[in-house]
Amino acid sequence: MITIRQRLFISFSLILLIILSIIGVFFYTIFNLSEIHKSQIHRYDQIRRVEKLKEYNNSFSWIVLDIVTDYEKMDVVKKRLEKSDKLFKTLIIKKRETIENSESIIEKQNLQQIFQYFEEIEKLIKYELYELVLISKDEKNFTPFNKNFEKLSFKIDKLLKEEIEYLQTRLDKTEKDRNQFIDTIKVELVFLFIIAFLLSSIISSRITKQIKDKLDKLNKGVLQLFKDDETTIKIDIGKNNELSEITHNLNSYLEKQSDIIHSREELLRNISHELKTPISKAKFLLENLRHNKDNKQIDSLNSVFVDIEELTSKLLQREKLNFAKVNSSKFKTSSLILESLSKLSIDDESKVEVDIKDDFNIHADKYYLTIALKNLIDNAMKYADESPIVIEASENKIEVKNIAKKLSSDLIYYTQPFTREPNQQLGHGLGLNIVNKIIQIHDFKLEYTYKNPYNIFSITFKN
Repeated sequence: MITIRQRLFISFSLILLIILSIIGVFFYTIFNLSEIHKSQIHRYDQIRRVEKLKEYNNSFSWIVLDIVTDYEKMDVVKKRLEKSDKLFKTLIIKKRETIENSESIIEKQNLQQIFQYFEEIEKLIKYELYELVLISKDEKNFTPFNKNFEKLSFKIDKLLKEEIEYLQTRLDKTEKDRNQFIDTIKVELVFLFIIAFLLSSIISSRITKQIKDKLDKLNKGVLQLFKDDETTIKIDIGKNNELSEITHNLNSYLEKQSDIIHSREELLRNISHELKTPISKAKFLLENLRHNKDNKQIDSLNSVFVDIEELTSKLLQREKLNFAKVNSSKFKTSSLILESLSKLSIDDESKVEVDIKDDFNIHADKYYLTIALKNLIDNAMKYADESPIVIEASENKIEVKNIAKKLSSDLIYYTQPFTREPNQQLGHGLGLNIVNKIIQIHDFKLEYTYKNPYNIFSITFKN
């Protein structure tokens, strides 16, 4: 069975292929339009060249007319002959450029023929007309010359018209092909866009429907879970799909949580049962001892009570942290330190030194944070070799220092429950575990450093 991820991959691949096709068509269009534009420019230029040849033909006609009309005016004749020489020299330059830019054999042959006629006109003017006007002393008879010249000029004019018509036809055809090409591309692009739209709509609607159906089933399963107090989601959501994996993982988590809750309930019942009996017996014995006035036994028994109560309190405190909801408020560092100290039974205030260098604001759950700082202060006093311990506040950090030997293990070891220093008899190994849990739920940072002779536990707060 194809998964939703695979369906999406195939769908996006098809849509991407269509988009790439559209991009390909776009660049193909640009390339072809560029080539068509080049052809159009080339033909426009060639038409201008041919039109220029037509102007040359007319110029030669006017030169001949001026010479024949004013043949007695030698200065006019010489100027016209000089002008014709310049035009013929220019024609020689134009000849190569014009013939090289021809696009077909017929066009090339026509242009060659035109320039051949121009060469014959050049001979007529240079030799026949020149001789008639400047050399011959007989009566001037321009009729044979005029007939030959007009014949050649007519042929040139005819060929030039044919050439211009040919080029114009090719140019019109290029324009028509360009318009047809653009129309075809428009149709293709519209067709591709329609296919892309329809394909994406069909695929997205099918995938959306499939996801919606599976989510509806999953939602029904979750509602049934709460309704019937089940421990797993009992629905058939299919196999080899993302939601089936989520359902499987959720069921695994629920089963694990169910086992944890069951074990926790058993543990708490056992602890409650085991502690109630000795506490009751101890209370009874304590009353008897009071009548006997055995103060030593009374003190020993009382310490047992204190130890049991402390253990019970910390176990319950630790258990509550698993379901703790943080109710944040804003308060000063000094307020937190004073409230933490107030929760401790300190018989001598000289055992604690408070140094508030920066009374900064803290945004956190004051109740839980007070417990964390109280535990750090309690540990510092309990395991100090000398007094006083130091509580220092500065730059978003509270440090609790005591003079004692450096810890033998890293901090992470002591944040585990029921862990203590080797051969250490005091405490139950739950204090730092509770501190760490509180710091973690606030996303603050708990650190330990040793700067001889001080062990330093610090809480770093967010800015």
